[in-house]
Amino acid sequence: MPADVNSRIPTHAAIIVDGNRRWARNRMMPASLGHKAGFDRLKEITRYAVADCGVQVLSLYVFSTENFARDAKEVSYLMDLFANNFRTLTEEMNERGCQVLFSGRREGLQPRVLDAMDYMMDLTKDNRKGIVNFCLNYGSRAELTDAMRAMAREVRAGTLSPDSIDESTVEQHLYRRLPPVDLLIRTSGEQRLSNFLLWQCAYAEFYFTPVLFPDFTKSCFDEALAAYAGRDRRMGGNSKK
Repeated sequence: MPADVNSRIPTHAAIIVDGNRRWARNRMMPASLGHKAGFDRLKEITRYAVADCGVQVLSLYVFSTENFARDAKEVSYLMDLFANNFRTLTEEMNERGCQVLFSGRREGLQPRVLDAMDYMMDLTKDNRKGIVNFCLNYGSRAELTDAMRAMAREVRAGTLSPDSIDESTVEQHLYRRLPPVDLLIRTSGEQRLSNFLLWQCAYAEFYFTPVLFPDFTKSCFDEALAAYAGRDRRMGGNSKK
């Protein structure tokens, strides 16, 4: 990591993991091999970002609520990939003192995936040297809908006054109460949020790269950090430059 970047590391970085299928298609390979290459890269970037670069929270968009519309065989392969690899990655994160979390709806996920998720969260629940937040079966609209429903139930039960609801109340009802996203990275050349962390990205800096995720190396991550370090984050106020 370049020395001039080290002084300005984002507290919370988020990555939209995109381009696995195109990577495989460009090589005339099945999509499954693209997903396998992407997961291998994800493990490398996770280690580097949290353990080496000092990013305190890393959120990874690995499977959206809309991804269930894909071919059933592809979805089944992805679920197997998650279930079989999450444990290995978690044991390494645990050794490094990192906590592993999941954001998303549990409904619709297969038992073997849920078992792996629960194992990861339980094993690392007391760790405090960084957080890796896997967004699985996640959609920001779904998250906000679930938060509204939870608050509505509390209002109906008389435990929450409508007049007391503010931004902090909403944040308390999101899947995870984490710091706002500072840097959002999307690979593959697409330039949209795709229903990812809409609330949390209110003041995030966006970094789009044409690199497909299986080719997104540590050097590519360094380039994203360098771009972030050069941004003037006004947060609605005056320029800090």
